[in-house]
Formats: sequence, C-alpha cells, structure tokens
Amino acid sequence: MIMMLPFLTGALAAWFGMRGRRRLCLWAWLTTLVIYAAWCKFHMTDALGFSL
Repeated sequence: MIMMLPFLTGALAAWFGMRGRRRLCLWAWLTTLVIYAAWCKFHMTDALGFSL
C-alpha cells in the first residue's frame, strides 16, 4: 500500500495542475519528490534479501 503513495501524490499534483491550482501542484510535486528520495535511500541502503 505504501508503494502507491508516490503515484497518488503525483496524480494529485497533475490534477491540481490541470485545475490551475499552481501552489498546491508545486507542493504535491515536492511531496512526491521527498517520498521518492526516502524510498530510494531505504532501498539503496537495505541489505539484499536473497542470495545468488
């Protein structure tokens, strides 16, 4: 469920942009960027869950 959060905030940003709500659009994109950064940091520093 948490993996859908960046897509939801990105869709909200696109919706706000189409509706002409520039400030909310920018805040939604910024929120999406922060979520992606946290997600990438978690996955880049996490141990690999399987062995080859």
